[in-house]
Amino acid sequence: MTLNIASYSDDWRARLLSSFAHTPFELRCGSTVIRCASVEGFWQGLKWPEGSAERTRAFGLWGIEAKLAGVGAPDGSIDYCSRRVPRGKTEHHAIAENAMRAKLEQNSEVRQALLATIGLRLTHDLVDDRGRPVADSVTLPKDTFLEIWGRLRDELMRSAKSGEK
Repeated sequence: MTLNIASYSDDWRARLLSSFAHTPFELRCGSTVIRCASVEGFWQGLKWPEGSAERTRAFGLWGIEAKLAGVGAPDGSIDYCSRRVPRGKTEHHAIAENAMRAKLEQNSEVRQALLATIGLRLTHDLVDDRGRPVADSVTLPKDTFLEIWGRLRDELMRSAKSGEK
C-alpha cells in the first residue's frame, strides 16, 4: 500500500507529514533560536535575507500562506546561520532534513503519524486545485523529500524497538 504525503489528503498521517502542516518546531542557529510554524514556512523563509521581516514572517506561517511567502524573494543562494548555501544542493537538503527532524522530535503526533506508516510506500505526487500534476520542486525534489522521511522513519523504528527492550 501507498501513502501520498500531501496537505489535502484525507489521511491524517499524510497531512501531518506534509510540509504545510501546522507542526511548530524550533531550530538553533548558534545562540539564535529560530521558531517555525511549519517546514514550509521555514523553507520559504530561507529565501529571504537573514534578519529580514519577510523571513521572520514566513517562519511563522503554515499551509498555502507559507508557500506564498516565498513569492518575490531574491533568487540565488540562501544565508543560514551566517553561511551562504546554494539552493537545491546537498547542504540545502541537509538544512531541510534538520527542519523535518526537529518537526518530528518536537511533535508527538508527527512521530505517531510516521510510525503509523510502517509497511507503506511513501509518495509525494502533488496536484493543483484542478487535479493537474504539480511540477517537482527544484530545490527539494520529491525523491529527496521522501528519502529524508524514509531515513527518519528508519531511525524512529530503531529507537522504538530499542525502547521496548
